[in-house]
Amino acid sequence: MLVTAGPIACAGPVVGRGAAAAPIVDLGYSVYRGVYNETSGLNTYRGIRFAALPQRWQLPEAPTVDRTSVLEAVNDPPRCPQSLPGPTPAVVNFNASILGDEDCLFLNVFSPKGASKLPVVVWIHGGGYGAGSSTSFDFSYINRATNNSFVAVTIQYRLGAFGFLSSAEVAKHGVVNAGLHDMRFALDWVQQHIAKFGGDPDQVTISGESAGGGAVMLMAMANGGAEGNSLFRRGIASSPYFPTQPKHDDGLPTDYFLQFARRANCLNETQQHPMPTDGSLFACLQSADTILLQNASAYTSYAAKFGQWAFIPVTDGALIQAQPNEQLLAGKVNGERILAGNNANEGTYFVPKNITTRSTFLAWLQLTYPSLTPSAVTSVLALYAVPDNFSSSSIPKFETTGLPPGPYATTVSGSATGWQQAANNLYAETTFVCPAYWLADAYSPSNKTTNHSAWRYQLSVPNAFHGVDLAFLGSQQSSSSGMGAVSQAFRTGFMQIWGRFIVRGEPNLDLGQGNNGGLVAAGRESWLPWGRKTGTGAGGGGSGVFGLLNVNITADVPGRPDWSVVDGLGFEGGRGARCALWAEVGVR
Repeated sequence: MLVTAGPIACAGPVVGRGAAAAPIVDLGYSVYRGVYNETSGLNTYRGIRFAALPQRWQLPEAPTVDRTSVLEAVNDPPRCPQSLPGPTPAVVNFNASILGDEDCLFLNVFSPKGASKLPVVVWIHGGGYGAGSSTSFDFSYINRATNNSFVAVTIQYRLGAFGFLSSAEVAKHGVVNAGLHDMRFALDWVQQHIAKFGGDPDQVTISGESAGGGAVMLMAMANGGAEGNSLFRRGIASSPYFPTQPKHDDGLPTDYFLQFARRANCLNETQQHPMPTDGSLFACLQSADTILLQNASAYTSYAAKFGQWAFIPVTDGALIQAQPNEQLLAGKVNGERILAGNNANEGTYFVPKNITTRSTFLAWLQLTYPSLTPSAVTSVLALYAVPDNFSSSSIPKFETTGLPPGPYATTVSGSATGWQQAANNLYAETTFVCPAYWLADAYSPSNKTTNHSAWRYQLSVPNAFHGVDLAFLGSQQSSSSGMGAVSQAFRTGFMQIWGRFIVRGEPNLDLGQGNNGGLVAAGRESWLPWGRKTGTGAGGGGSGVFGLLNVNITADVPGRPDWSVVDGLGFEGGRGARCALWAEVGVR
């Protein structure tokens, strides 16, 4: 909405030399002016406030009115305080690794020139719910691959202890899952204001990778999945992060709460038993110095298990009412459609590199998932154990095709074999892969009878470690796939899968007759929604009703796309059965 009247002064220079000003947008509480980027063709607005300075462990509130001048939306906002995973690194640079600003509830908007009622995508950044910012991903490349046909919004939310501190004490005097409430507040801002940037609030797709993908999952589950399309219509969940989801007052979040309070000098050892419940402890934390709290949050998270974060979303009984494996498989979700993806080798970064035998695998399993019953452990070993006759010396390390006769990701990848790979794959499946399956199931015809659909894919290029998909989606650089740079056809096709889903609500590529290029499997005739019969002749024997797009490259021409639709349940030696086991026993 262009400002045409009112005594609003300019707040400093408009833009740098050679840049053009974007239209001024009046949000009611403040007025912003962005910059037009000639390279991307987008009007960019950075650092738009969507909430006031948050009160610690309270719900976000609307910004205060500030209309004294036009605010220049040209710089990225300050990031929220950061909390990284365990174990503690040998050297910690507080300013570079941890320091943030509690006044961080801002977002960025990227709108095509002349936009009017365009679809909207909202990006929720990843980082284990403890790290990251709105600058983590650039949608301009996907937008360009789809002719600048959507508006993109990137949001920030409270992280670490500031966003996910949990215990009975926090729930009594404040709110748990504060970071999730920040996300929803930003989504509500989109509903109120995105039309002023040329976006259509009725065509919103929420998206994210890792914790951002997990957040998409939790937004789909919010309030028992009874919200319909009130905040979004579609979701893209890339490697949705599900690190376990304890109840808000369970032992683990309570223990991290106590560690945090001690490091913040609000609790000593003699006070721990019993813990003060009169509000004095909570009041101490609310009034503590921000640097002290940022240190306490970071070092408590450093104390978590290998590759894990201390402060994560919890089941609070209100906003988040159930475990994903329970609610999703009951089909109780918001929105209408989901695109759920994962990478081939998600677990490498998060598992210790000392698992060489059955006994070390079992010890790691019981340490990482201590709630598993003896019968559950037996069931897990039946599906994940390395065969007695397995010999890594006779098998080269490479990303598997996932197809018979194997080998499969259960024992072989580009980074490990044998028991180490068994652990890598188990962690990948429980934490990133199976949640993508459950999300797809939630929107499949077996759970929904109305206009609900889901699509599944896996990025299977060599060295498809956690997060590598963003290198293909968010830049034009020749990102290595482990067999050389992927081709431009691969990169553009992968970008268009996301872009078409944002714009059309389905990810299929437009492929004319004879226009194969290794991408034909992504066409509408082959890659059908999850839970519907796939077309005949789809590569890899994908003749079942759960067709997964295997986004791979050829071995003979490195970098050339070689995509196929495969049986998602039989893929990788029976991944569907393993995810069904985790749905049954739970990930606690």
